[in-house]
This record gives sequence, C-alpha cells and structure tokens, in this order.
Amino acid sequence: MGIATYGSTQLPAVLNAFMAVLGTTTPSLWPFAERTGTLVSGLSVGDLIPSETAGAAEALEDDFAPLVHAGGVCSYHFHPTGDHHLAGIDHASYSFGDGTVDAPFSVGAWICPNAVVTNVILGKYDSAGNLEEWRLFINSDSKLSLELHDASASATEIGVTAASVVLGQWVHAVATYDGGETAPVVALYLNGVQSGDGTTVESGTYVAMENTAAPLTVGCSGVTALPVAEFHGRIALPFITGKALTAAEVEDLYALGKVLLGV
Repeated sequence: MGIATYGSTQLPAVLNAFMAVLGTTTPSLWPFAERTGTLVSGLSVGDLIPSETAGAAEALEDDFAPLVHAGGVCSYHFHPTGDHHLAGIDHASYSFGDGTVDAPFSVGAWICPNAVVTNVILGKYDSAGNLEEWRLFINSDSKLSLELHDASASATEIGVTAASVVLGQWVHAVATYDGGETAPVVALYLNGVQSGDGTTVESGTYVAMENTAAPLTVGCSGVTALPVAEFHGRIALPFITGKALTAAEVEDLYALGKVLLGV
C-alpha cells in the first residue's frame, strides 16, 4: 500500500508519536492498517486474528468491512451476528495484577457504536472460566466503563463516565487506572476530556486482579470460541499500556487519532 499520508504527515511518524505517548512499559497498539487477510498486526506486543462463529479465522474483507480513513488506518465493523471479533493471546503484558497487588495501566480505542447492550471494546475477561481480569465496555446505560475483577473473590471495582456515548458518532474512549486497590482511581475520558470523578464502585471485597489464562479479545469478552458481550459498531486504534496516562497524554492521543481518522 505504500506510506499513507494525511497532509504533510506520514503515517509512520504519527504512529511513532502515538507509541511515544504510550511510553515504554510494554505498550501495544493495533493501527488496523490491514484491509485483507486473517492477521491484524500489532505494534510492540501481540497480533490479532479476525474471528467469527466458534472462533474460526475470517478474512477482514469478508465480514469486517475495513473502512480506510484519512490518515491511512482502518476501522473495522463488528456485529454480534456471526460473533465477529478479534482474537488475541494470553500475554503477561496484558495482565496488571498478581492476586495481591495491582499495577497501573491504560486502555482505549476509537469507537462508533451502533447499539448498546453491554458491549465490550477490549478485555481480558472470561467469566465462563472464572478468569476475569479487566474489561473496557459500554454499559447498558450507554456509559463508558472500566471493570477491574478479582476472580477468586468474585469482587469488582467499576468506574463509569458521567456522560453517555452517542450511537452512530465517533468517540475516543480511554480508561486509566492508578493501580491502587484500596481507593482505586479510574479516570475515564471521552474525546480527550475526563468524564466522572475517577472513583469506582466496589462489589464484594476487592483485593487485586489476578494473572489468569484469559486471552485478550477486541469486540467481545470471553474466549474466541464462545464470545460474549459483543460489540456492535466500528472500532479503530485500540491500545493497551502499562502506565496510567495523564490527562495531557490522553489529550495528545486524541489529537493524534483525529489526524489518523480524519474526524
């Protein structure tokens, strides 16, 4: 495809700037540069496999309708019919707790939802196997949420935005977690602006997340053979990083994403 450009800015330079903001603690970014085939390559850690019913690999051009944006990256369309999602792996870089203590992390993506019925954007979260860790999702009230889950205690800490996402509109959705178990600070951002006060609601007695065998999934939770809480709409530029991004850094990612998506 060559080097895509937006104005005078080359795509590799924008991606380098994006990764620089994510920092050096095992960051992962999936630019969605691919338009065909059954592999979505990641920067830093881990590739993703476009998957459908029962976890079978499915070519992007067949079911994910790659839409090429102004900066040369794509967004993919996800639909619960057919169980369309991206299947990742279980990797230590995606886990941020060891059962006794949590580490900071941040996760986000650009999304354009078509429906809201508890849609997971990214997660390492398998309820069927009692392997829940975390998930970034839109709840049934159309609020962006981050759930931290202590699997052995069946306990959670959940942060929720004050504002709702709007169906059919692009929004940059980011969650950051400071790693504090006793009084967690989960900052949630919509289009570069924090929404909510950073507090969480605890259910049960939360101690810490655990490093489980759950795989990373984009567009659902669970395992790839049995996806649940499936996203309906478009996703672009999903990322994970092992630090709590500052408000200024989230604003920088929002500005870079606007360049890449042309929104």
